[in-house]
Amino acid sequence: MKEEFEIKTMGFGELAQMYNPNISAISASNMLHRWIKIHPSLKNKLSASGYRKFAKTLTPKQVELIVEAFGIP
Repeated sequence: MKEEFEIKTMGFGELAQMYNPNISAISASNMLHRWIKIHPSLKNKLSASGYRKFAKTLTPKQVELIVEAFGIP
């Protein structure tokens, strides 16, 4: 049985790996950065929440915004 996804503070790389579990951590992070970059409304919402491009940690609100945009990993 699959665990339910929990919105919480987490590392950027941790979330990236959840979306891309079959590639390296660095590649997963790069891919998530690209997804954010090409999603203008998400990029704006994340910026308004205090997100900065190479942030190591995401707040629960930032995780929520990403999950709203891309679905549950």
